[in-house]
Amino acid sequence: MPGAFSFGSFHLDIRRRLLQRNGTPVSLGSRAIDILCELVAARGELLTKNDLMARVWPNTVVEENNLQVHISALRKALGEQVDGRSWLQTVPGQGYRFAGELDGDFSRRSLATAPVPSQDVFFCRTRDGVNLAVASIGRGTPLVRTGMWMTHLEYDWSTSIWAPLLKRLAEHCRVIRYDQRGNGLSDWDIPPISFAAAVEDLEVVVDASNLERFTLLGMSQGVATAIAYAAKHPDRVSRLILSGGYAKGWRARGVPDHIARGEAFQALAQSGWGLDNPAFRQLFTSLAIPNGSHVEMEAFNELQRRSSSPENAARLIGMLGTVDVTDRLERIAVPTLVMHSRDDAWVPCEHGRAIAAAIPKARFVSIASENHVVMPNEPEWERYVGELLDFLPRQA
Repeated sequence: MPGAFSFGSFHLDIRRRLLQRNGTPVSLGSRAIDILCELVAARGELLTKNDLMARVWPNTVVEENNLQVHISALRKALGEQVDGRSWLQTVPGQGYRFAGELDGDFSRRSLATAPVPSQDVFFCRTRDGVNLAVASIGRGTPLVRTGMWMTHLEYDWSTSIWAPLLKRLAEHCRVIRYDQRGNGLSDWDIPPISFAAAVEDLEVVVDASNLERFTLLGMSQGVATAIAYAAKHPDRVSRLILSGGYAKGWRARGVPDHIARGEAFQALAQSGWGLDNPAFRQLFTSLAIPNGSHVEMEAFNELQRRSSSPENAARLIGMLGTVDVTDRLERIAVPTLVMHSRDDAWVPCEHGRAIAAAIPKARFVSIASENHVVMPNEPEWERYVGELLDFLPRQA
């Protein structure tokens, strides 16, 4: 199977960034997984310490002991081969090589070359003339994911940022998602961006999809949009899932530090978003997935570039600062699940807790992660997905 390989009792799925031993996941940090992939891909060839550090920590200066710490963690997790040899061989003063025999096929082919799953894509037109791209995949009860920053209906399937979650959701329900105005396959040349327009665009998508009642999923920026819609249309939303979001934007909070940071991000997006060099976008990536692997960070950088123009990115950041739906939280009358990464560096967990506390009878789930977007290689990934799937309505 392309993208997967086996050695001894181990199996590594490169796309899911998952190492298993006899079918049981092995808990490893993302950097350790990256190092293992690089060593196995070399098929016994020596990789110098400098080579490994450049590949695993690109554009970053790190001490050599960081590499040694992760090598030690790998050795502890892998144990020894049946003949007593280590899977990883140290060449003193030079570097490391993989010392085992590989079974099956291993490919470094990126997910970017994988075919997009069969999904129905159509366009609907908003009241102010913007064409929104909408995609539907899967069968069963409908789930609508609100529009959010940094999505692309096709490219989303090419990375581990969104594809694993979308695949799991599509196995249980009909997933409907759309690129919000200024993003992805939707129109980029658009009228002024506003939160009111974001809510109206969701209304247009729901009506164009001929939905009567559905589960509404809001993630990150899309949480506020989902809250506003659910408060306005309680007859349409059967269940509400809110993950990693906030009810009040960075400017609306009135906190000087938050405003200064938001304005700095806005200026940064305007000047550096579209450059071939991803250095500017890397700041956003480092906040979104600080524990992401090298592959995941590259994918997130590319997703930013593909999903929006510098002008629209800056306009979106500005719009997000003005959002305030705190007065609508107590009006939510449907079963609600609020999820948030405990150590989220982009949107602090306190925002998720505040939302859950204000929505009547909302259930709050804290995920042990530093990533704003929970990644498939994390120990809490299955719990995150499991909580989400368990909350979905049962199929008739």
